[in-house]
Amino acid sequence: MKSKSGNVRRLKLARLFLANHLTYSLAHLVLGLLGRRLRSYQKVAVRGILSELHAAFSGEKPVILASAFVPTELIYGLGAIPVLPEVWSGFAAAAGFSAPAVTASEGSGYSQDLCSFHRCSLGLENLELLPKPAAVIVSSHLCDGGRCSLYRHSRSFGCPFYVLDVPYAATPEGVAWLAHQLERVAQDLVLKVPGLSLAGLPKALAAANRARSEYLAVCRLRRNRPAPWAGSEALNYVAVFLSGWGSPWLPEFYAQLRTHLEETIRLGAFPVSGERHRLLWLNLRPYYSSSLFRYLEKECNTSIAFEEYSHLYWPPHRPDAWAESLAAKLLSHFGWGPIERRLETIWNLVQEYGIDGVVQFNQWGCRQSNGGGRFLADFLRERGVPFLELAGDGVDGRSSGTAQQLTRIAAFVELLDARNTPLPARGTKAIPR
Repeated sequence: MKSKSGNVRRLKLARLFLANHLTYSLAHLVLGLLGRRLRSYQKVAVRGILSELHAAFSGEKPVILASAFVPTELIYGLGAIPVLPEVWSGFAAAAGFSAPAVTASEGSGYSQDLCSFHRCSLGLENLELLPKPAAVIVSSHLCDGGRCSLYRHSRSFGCPFYVLDVPYAATPEGVAWLAHQLERVAQDLVLKVPGLSLAGLPKALAAANRARSEYLAVCRLRRNRPAPWAGSEALNYVAVFLSGWGSPWLPEFYAQLRTHLEETIRLGAFPVSGERHRLLWLNLRPYYSSSLFRYLEKECNTSIAFEEYSHLYWPPHRPDAWAESLAAKLLSHFGWGPIERRLETIWNLVQEYGIDGVVQFNQWGCRQSNGGGRFLADFLRERGVPFLELAGDGVDGRSSGTAQQLTRIAAFVELLDARNTPLPARGTKAIPR
């Protein structure tokens, strides 16, 4: 009991730390002094995130909470700071704060059957570790739990709640319907939240396009064998991929990452020396300290060459038609609509990145990803691609089952070692028509 109260006090202290102006001045000073230990792209990300944290907790800019697949270009373009509670749950797990946050939410009556990313975010609110939002925006895809948990956030903070109803089919009529919703939501936010304006939306979409060009170059470099970027780190930056589009710092982040990968390839300084196998990782990762990735990379010489949630799935934006562009992005997600969309995307990634095996991390409570596991297993088996479903928890290390995960990973790598049949040739038709 004493330990629990100590955790709560530590988290309250963290909240005061986040709200203190001096924290950010000190953080930038430390970043300048210790910057040599960070790579150039890491420094860009740290500076960008620190700047947004300061703006969010100081009240310099309005905060808008959003579910993971709401286009953040909308929020940056209006002049607000996007906060994705699921992403904050990942940060909390990495910082060692997720267990008391999950416990706090369960103490408020939230079921253990609910995805722990959402339970954690609700607990972070209880522990006063979320900035106060001016509004909440969710999309009807891909996650039911996200919509419900963010609705609870809106009720707790007493702020407007908006739902973007994403049509099932990506038709011209669907794009028009969704674009109309985006326009209405943006106009209503400008009326209700001081400091917001529609004027910055073209600029935010232009910034996202610049970041997109740099990011596609990063993806091309990641096809290299051996992999030039450790998948364990790349999975951490999925948070940036989900929440940074439209920010002024994202183009520079991906430009610096591209330069780093080019240099890694030139020097041959690959993170997994003697790479034997290349994996495609589906869904998210456990964000608390885990020996899983160290074991894969150091003991098994196996790279995570790419991640499902790092796949760029939308067309370039048209800054002069921001609503239609963001509607097209929402409707383009490969996880929305028939399961064949996700299967085709995964198959294309297998071919593009020279994948030897596919691992899906089955986060407890994640229906939208785990529910397609059987279809995916059958689909890949028919094409001769080994597939592993790895159960675990993304933020609550108490439910991790690390020992069992390591055992299953070891057996999977042994299977890859024993395979003699080559994968199907590149360009094989994704799904029989």
